[in-house]
Formats: sequence, C-alpha cells, structure tokens
Amino acid sequence: MRVQHADNFGASRIPTVLNPDELKDFLANLVDPAKTAALLGALTGLRVGELLGLKWSDIDFEKLEISVIRDVVKQRIERCKTEASKKAIPIDAKQAESLWSWRLRCAYYQQDD
Repeated sequence: MRVQHADNFGASRIPTVLNPDELKDFLANLVDPAKTAALLGALTGLRVGELLGLKWSDIDFEKLEISVIRDVVKQRIERCKTEASKKAIPIDAKQAESLWSWRLRCAYYQQDD
C-alpha cells in the first residue's frame, strides 16, 4: 500500500510503501468504513479520490470488477479524465465478499449510494 504525504503547499512527495506486515498493523487500527476503503485501495491501487467517488452501482459482484467512473477532487465530484482511469478494476471473491458484507451493514446501501 502506498501512503502519499503532502507538504505545506499540497505538492505530492514520494509515497511511503507499506510492507504486508505494516499494512496488516495499519488495518488492525481502523474500523469500517475506513478499513474497507483502505483495504480496497491497497489491493486495487485506486487513489483516494477514486475510492471516494465509488457508488455501489460501480461494483459488479458477478464479474468481480469495479468501474471507476468518477473522482473526488477538492471536494468536487468529477468524471475521470483519462481512458486508463475508466478501465474496470478486477477484484477477487474475498474483496467482493468484504464489500458486500459492508453494504449489508451500512446505512447507505442503495445502488446510487
């Protein structure tokens, strides 16, 4: 998992890469929905804005893939700018199960949430 830091001016620096044990320790200190989002980001490489832009309708639980359609930038929802950003991201059955489990427990479970 990459953890990206910003300096005082918002410019990105070199990301910190967590090894599997560090990621496990990091996740152990989180609760949902942050835990599910952090795990999804670590396993898929999605950026924070892409994670924040996801809706349940973007996840195809049968095909095991996530369509990244929108991005949240400076608290505004935007369409992805590049074709590479719009490609479906594969997920495995365990990730899908984790997401489905969260959907069943959360207050926002409708397709457009």
